[in-house]
Amino acid sequence: MINQLISLILACGVIASSAEAKLKVVASFSVLGDLARQIGGDDVEVDIIVPENADPHVYQPKPLDVKKLNQADLVIVNGLGFEGWFDRLISNSGYKSEVIIAAKQVKSRVLHDSNGVAAEDPHAWHNVKNVILYVGEIKTALQQKLPQQTDILEKRALNYIKELEALDAWVQAEFNAIPSDKRKVITTHDAFAYFGVAYGIEFLSPVGVSTDAEPSAAKIAELIKTIKKQDIHAVFIENLSSRKLIEQIAMEANVVIGGVLYADSLSDSKASESPAKTYMEMIRHNALTIHKALIS
Repeated sequence: MINQLISLILACGVIASSAEAKLKVVASFSVLGDLARQIGGDDVEVDIIVPENADPHVYQPKPLDVKKLNQADLVIVNGLGFEGWFDRLISNSGYKSEVIIAAKQVKSRVLHDSNGVAAEDPHAWHNVKNVILYVGEIKTALQQKLPQQTDILEKRALNYIKELEALDAWVQAEFNAIPSDKRKVITTHDAFAYFGVAYGIEFLSPVGVSTDAEPSAAKIAELIKTIKKQDIHAVFIENLSSRKLIEQIAMEANVVIGGVLYADSLSDSKASESPAKTYMEMIRHNALTIHKALIS
């Protein structure tokens, strides 16, 4: 009986130790959080700084975020200037361990903001091929932190990459049948240029690469003129942006809004009806929503 009790206590200790051994990963926003969970599985405990359905462009760090970083074993950011608030946050937190830049291997694009100023486009995750590069960076970082789990992390990453490759091919096929001159889409800000280049779609917007920019009246008027002249019907609201601007453009251009696209955040994972709870679901939702508007 005593031996059984000792065995039980030891077993409980092993379970507790295993739970404590989970690598604590903090990602800057929800897309990266999902990628870390897909690769890390049960070996990681993932938290995010910018919540789901919150805008990373205008996010203001909170005291809780400092606590998250202080407790982290690994931090993952997008890079390409996306997290403009991050350097200040990391400095205030005193975090000394590694910061992984997921987009490190991505060939970035340069766009122009609403004032015509050149800016690096950080929204690289909208090209699925780029996210395969993200996966490589995250996998390597996790393997370095969890050397005993190298093989299982490698297997998870390879399996996920196969799913991403299939998703990429599916999105490509969705738009191949649509004439190239009909693939024109209006969104709130320039978040989808990588998607556009990858899948042959021209995206136009009244705002530049960041949602905190204010479009000029001339820019809006020019866009409305373009919609009418080129007979563009695919006009979308973004989940994090104000509806007012796009509704104004749609009304003046006499077009119907085609739905909601997810640009800088996944949807609420706790909501019953949530079309973009994971990165792959986000891409599928956006592709299907755009496709439906282009063929209608």
